[in-house]
Amino acid sequence: YTPEELAALPSLIALAPADQRAGLTEQLAKRLGGAGDVPVHYASALVTKDGRIVQVQTSIRPLAAEGPRRLLAVVRDVTDRHRSEEAERESETRFRTLFEQSQAGMAFAGLNGRLTSTNEAFRQLVGYTEQELRGVSVLELTHPEDLMASEDALRRVLAGETPGYRIDKRYIRKDGQSVWVDVAARLVRDAEGKAVYLQTVAVDIRDRMRAEVLQSARFAVTQALVTSPGWDKAAPHVLEGLCRALDWELGEYWEVDGAREVMHFVVSWKRPGRDTSAYEATASQFTFRRGEGLAGHVWEESRPVSLTDLAKDPSPRSAAALAVGLHGLVGFPVRSGRRVVGMISLATWAPRELDEGLLGVMNDIGSQIGEFVERKRAEVALQESEKRMRSVLDNVSDGLVTLDSAGVINSINPAVSRLFGYDEKELVGQKVEALIATTHRGSFTNYVERRLTQDLPASGALETMGKRKNASLFPLEFLVNSAQVGSRRLFIATVRDISERKAHTDALEYQALHDSLTGLPNRTLFGDRLRQALLGARRNQTMFGVLLLDLDRFKDINDALGHDRGDALLQEVASRLKGVLRATDTIARLGGDEFAVVSTDAKHPDNVVAAARKILASLEGTFTIGDHTVETGASIGIAMYPIHGDDPGTLLRRADVAMYVAKKSGGGFAVYSPEHEGQTLRQSGLAGDLRRSMTQGELVLHYQPIVLLPAHTTYALEALVRWNHPREGLLPPDRFISLAEDTNVIRPLTSWVLDTALAQLALWIASGQDLSVAVNVSPRSLDDHSIVEDVTRALATSRVEPRRLTLEVSEGAAMSAPAAKALERLAELGVQLSLDDFGTGYSSLIYLKRLPIHEIKVDRSFVKTLPGDPDAAAIVKAAVGLGHSLGLRVIAEGVEDRDAEGMLIEAGVDAAQGFFIGRPAPEEEMTALLDSGREMTAAAGQAGPPALPPEREGSREG
Repeated sequence: YTPEELAALPSLIALAPADQRAGLTEQLAKRLGGAGDVPVHYASALVTKDGRIVQVQTSIRPLAAEGPRRLLAVVRDVTDRHRSEEAERESETRFRTLFEQSQAGMAFAGLNGRLTSTNEAFRQLVGYTEQELRGVSVLELTHPEDLMASEDALRRVLAGETPGYRIDKRYIRKDGQSVWVDVAARLVRDAEGKAVYLQTVAVDIRDRMRAEVLQSARFAVTQALVTSPGWDKAAPHVLEGLCRALDWELGEYWEVDGAREVMHFVVSWKRPGRDTSAYEATASQFTFRRGEGLAGHVWEESRPVSLTDLAKDPSPRSAAALAVGLHGLVGFPVRSGRRVVGMISLATWAPRELDEGLLGVMNDIGSQIGEFVERKRAEVALQESEKRMRSVLDNVSDGLVTLDSAGVINSINPAVSRLFGYDEKELVGQKVEALIATTHRGSFTNYVERRLTQDLPASGALETMGKRKNASLFPLEFLVNSAQVGSRRLFIATVRDISERKAHTDALEYQALHDSLTGLPNRTLFGDRLRQALLGARRNQTMFGVLLLDLDRFKDINDALGHDRGDALLQEVASRLKGVLRATDTIARLGGDEFAVVSTDAKHPDNVVAAARKILASLEGTFTIGDHTVETGASIGIAMYPIHGDDPGTLLRRADVAMYVAKKSGGGFAVYSPEHEGQTLRQSGLAGDLRRSMTQGELVLHYQPIVLLPAHTTYALEALVRWNHPREGLLPPDRFISLAEDTNVIRPLTSWVLDTALAQLALWIASGQDLSVAVNVSPRSLDDHSIVEDVTRALATSRVEPRRLTLEVSEGAAMSAPAAKALERLAELGVQLSLDDFGTGYSSLIYLKRLPIHEIKVDRSFVKTLPGDPDAAAIVKAAVGLGHSLGLRVIAEGVEDRDAEGMLIEAGVDAAQGFFIGRPAPEEEMTALLDSGREMTAAAGQAGPPALPPEREGSREG
């Protein structure tokens, strides 16, 4: 507006937006209505002549003058400042939204380090509410072990030495648990550079730290074992390393005393701090048998056991733990092979959940420690033996060499002559290095010079390589000590041949990485060789092949001739494979009749194919196994790096797919192709064939006799299903039972077996045979309870007494809750229940006692090795004692010779079956056998299975 236009307006209020004029008029009337000359200030909007709205700050004050009252208004345009303030408010709103919704924990603290504001993510991280956190120092939340580093970082920031810091640390949550966080903090300053507050961002890094912690635990244990001469010295360091790496308060090691059959305390370690001496003192007061306390349960179940609610555990040690404030206890088994030799227990102030990573690491550590303990025991035993021998025979004492201060030999004893092949006159005057292999003289000379020039303690022997007069090398232990003889200082070196000890250590390492039957690398070593081949091929940009090999007809040969001859065949196959492949190739036995080869430095896939053809050619012809001549072949699958995969898992899987294609093609070899993935689905065609087989008469039952011991009386037959496939031939159960379970054919298949077996049993009973029949039941049938209905119907149809039917279930299948309920219902029907493959599953004694079973069948894997295997004999005797104590019959499977049968009779086994007893036979052949030996098929006065042990007979009635 022009000045003239403004002067023509009735008042300044006329320039305000129309919707604000009334309010502005009322406001000014109130504020200017009184007397006096007090200025009035207000903010408002004005409309310019061109319609724009501007923000203004207006100051009005009365003018001191005679006459009518006049006002002076000063108007300032503050539009830019208004916009800036509005933008600042919007920015604050956006920041607050981001602050609250951030996935990272964020917090603000004053310059005194006390929290003023936190977001939801931060509160979730530490478990406190916003009100609980306000005013709390960030250092109060910090784990004690991280406090010093945090205090120093905060001090440096507040002192202006650095604008911020970043650190990995632990917060202590409200529930007492610690949580690893990546903390980034910075000091925020105002426009003048004055420090205002501290901003902190905390990111949860538990997963990363957990992985690092687990790796740290592995390293701590390995370092303790490597640097300690024996387990007694290593144990405290192992416990300390585990507690520090895994953040536990106290660790204990307990050891199995095999002679007394108890587990007893050995050693412990705890963090400095809270007093747990009352709990620690109880350790030496107790020993535990299997199933007693934490140690006993870990021993019995051979798995980690965690006690998260100690108040519910009746063990006196749990009560002692609670008394000192410990609330979390966990025990991990220490194993040597499959045998538990000890336990590591860890304790903490708060209960802790066990994740899979920790369980896996502790399982590996337990095995590592167990192997170390057993190896050291063997070494100690060897050393003790050497001491006893030296005390009896002076002629086999250690070699002794006297040296001057320059390391020149002055004399030797006869043992040195025997050890190295030199006469004394040949060595006197020579440097002692003359006894050492050239490749080891550098480190040896350094050792000797230190021992000759420094006053070192008597310990500290050097392991090196000796060289005999005939140039042969051998490992030896060399120790130099000094003695004062009058005024002369004499140096005496003890020389000991440690070939046996080294050989023992090497043998242990060899056994861990090689198949005991064939001497080939095992699955573990093969995996390592495959990874090494990958690294080399990537580095050199070459290719290599992975071959998986499966023998043809091996199972038939094994079943027909017995496992000993099957093992001999595998050994001969291994020998032929080594004979046709290069020394640079890795040949391994993965298990059973499956072998694997890594064929390195292949310039073309044709090179690997040529190797496959050599393998197949080597397996052609016959194998002479004892007094038998057999023929076999192989199916080989080939996968090439990098064509078919660039990691071990992919290469092995695709080689396996190719091997399946080769096997289905009738043997030979196949190189992997993506089309093979579809071909492997041909197995699904067998599912349709299996459904039709029951109506086409392709299924048949073979029967294997079960006899009482020692009378050899046949009282039962096990029904074993076979499939006479029109194309595949006679298929054993392992070719189609899993398929039946996967495709829901298992129920009609089981129903057919029940109907057929019971119908045939009814015919045998009608002909005068006093028998029962055993039928295998799959886990699927137990879990869906269909077996109960099928058994009820089959018994009604055949009119066979329920007690003449035995249902065999595997140990693993019986462990689920649905299976247990199904077994209860079957027991109520009056049928007999048998726990098959006993000793290979994971059943606990408590659970076994609750099952309504009538007998256990000791797995063939224990029976097979009875002659000459004390461990197997002990397992069988333990199974017999356990079974009889629970009122159960004990049957042994897989009896293949008279020696094994004799040992079973001596152990008290009630009944047995196996090739030595009688092979499975079709119904017609079995009927003829029963008729020809009728006097052996009926126990006097006995109907159905043999009676239960008398003291528990009534406890197992249906």
